[in-house]
Amino acid sequence: MKNHKIGIISLPIDRLHIELTNFCNFACEFCPDSKMKRQRGMMPVETAKVILDEVADTRAVKTVLFHVMGEPVLYPNLIDVVEYAGNKGIETCLTTNGSLLKEKLLDELINAGVGKIIISLQTPDEKTFSLRGARGIKFDEYADNIAAAAKKFLNKTGKTKLVISFLSSPLRRLLIPIFPEVSIADTSSALKEHLELWSKRIIKDTPLEHRYNDVLKQIKKIWTFKENTVKISDRLSLHTRVMGDWAIHFDEKNVNAVFGYCPGIQENFGILWNGDYTFCCADFGGRTAAYNYGDTSIKEYLNKKVVQEVVKGFNRFRVVHPYCKQCLGDRNILNAFVKQIGSIVYFKWMRKIYTN
Repeated sequence: MKNHKIGIISLPIDRLHIELTNFCNFACEFCPDSKMKRQRGMMPVETAKVILDEVADTRAVKTVLFHVMGEPVLYPNLIDVVEYAGNKGIETCLTTNGSLLKEKLLDELINAGVGKIIISLQTPDEKTFSLRGARGIKFDEYADNIAAAAKKFLNKTGKTKLVISFLSSPLRRLLIPIFPEVSIADTSSALKEHLELWSKRIIKDTPLEHRYNDVLKQIKKIWTFKENTVKISDRLSLHTRVMGDWAIHFDEKNVNAVFGYCPGIQENFGILWNGDYTFCCADFGGRTAAYNYGDTSIKEYLNKKVVQEVVKGFNRFRVVHPYCKQCLGDRNILNAFVKQIGSIVYFKWMRKIYTN
């Protein structure tokens, strides 16, 4: 499938997000879960396996991620699906809030062959954990559970990797703040402090405790306004990203975008639990859904006119689809203009620099 194309879309696409369920045991204030109007449900295990069959046969995508909305650990057939993908030679990634990731389940996921697990820690202390709307779990228990999981990845044996993800909110300090009422590590110094404490929590009294000074050197180089990665071991890293306005962006009428760039579809697309396709993993409401996997294969979907036209538009820095216009728009003309310019600068230039 190398260098192969469907229309103007190059294959393989980096990521296919399969939403096994959109049920969640958290109600995070920075997540649009409470605003999601589509029906809740679980993907039939047969559907998940048929999708994986096509991925294995066509190699149209590089990696399958089991997440759009919801907490995939709530899916009763999770291990079966992960193992099925592994037996097909498909690289997989699981995103979880980590609250239910007990030792037994973690061992089962590793044995099933999951390639990467991302724990969305996001809120690193007791104060910010109050933003999670967590039911039936206190922060200390939550933190201990994640630290215990992380310690499993300090050795070099095993293929599964673990990433612990943190949020920062430096945009609150701008003249036009995003999500001003939610504060999670507003400054680089605050983010560094959280990472230092979590690194110590994970590697203290372990054979890798001697690496703590090296980890601290990595932490000193981070900056809140970009994505950062701190490597603790070959299989364990900490990752930070900037919190956007995903949860509230569509609450008010926006000034729609006319120009801009988004790598959605070309880099990632999603299949919701009911089989509906979405242009990207950020479409929590399924508003770009025009086709369903039940009657449209992945390759057929990517070749559909509406999909091709959206990609053609972005390649010319033009925004075509109404949802994309709203997503890349903002609350006033100035914000919308800055966001449209920013989308081109970031996705076409800055992200490559940060990645390198």
